[in-house]
Amino acid sequence: MSAIFNANFAVYYFTIGRGKPQREIERLYFTHHGRLRGYFKVREIVCNVGQLPKLRRLDGGESEWQIKLDHWVAICDPPFFWLPGKPVFMDSFRGFHYFNFDEYVQTPEAKIAI
Repeated sequence: MSAIFNANFAVYYFTIGRGKPQREIERLYFTHHGRLRGYFKVREIVCNVGQLPKLRRLDGGESEWQIKLDHWVAICDPPFFWLPGKPVFMDSFRGFHYFNFDEYVQTPEAKIAI
């Protein structure tokens, strides 16, 4: 996991769905095995109308997975910011949802692995 997020040469593309985001998105948090691990700062949000480059694997080959047309994409530059200190727990979910980290870390769910 750290090899992927420590690649300072990379630009990171995350699809966030077919609809335009209703709110500003400043950070995208990453969860793995029920814990929040860290975040990327979002440079910009765009709709893919064919202008995005083909995605590549770490070995340089073209990825089998590509961003679909008409999907909204968060574009993030390195670095990945690892969360320090005590673990922050979060149940896994698929996709994207709005999230306020500062409020969430105060909840019991953030402090106990469920």
